[in-house]
Amino acid sequence: MRTQQGGWELPGGRVEAGEDLFEAVCREVREESGCSLETVGRLIGVYMLVERSTLILAFHATSSTANPFAVGDEDSLEAAWFDVEDALKSVRHARELQRLQDGVANMPDLVYRVYRDG
Repeated sequence: MRTQQGGWELPGGRVEAGEDLFEAVCREVREESGCSLETVGRLIGVYMLVERSTLILAFHATSSTANPFAVGDEDSLEAAWFDVEDALKSVRHARELQRLQDGVANMPDLVYRVYRDG
């Protein structure tokens, strides 16, 4: 999805009170891209933003939605599918790009990265 502040980035968000983790993944993707996920696959990465006390989990997932679209999310201006090469060129934020690179690398082991601001 493309946002005004960050440009192209991966869909994401928070787990709401009483919500299952996988429900949250499906809801956030649907809200930000209009895509319905068929499957949420394996966890591929765990990313810790120390100063913000934020933990980001990244999953492989599949969708049969042919034409993604921003569905009224205040942050999402546009949604689209990209081939891997174009996706890697389009994401500008360094940490977001790292998560995308980790995802497309299809590494056999879980990736764990810690980020410290400053």
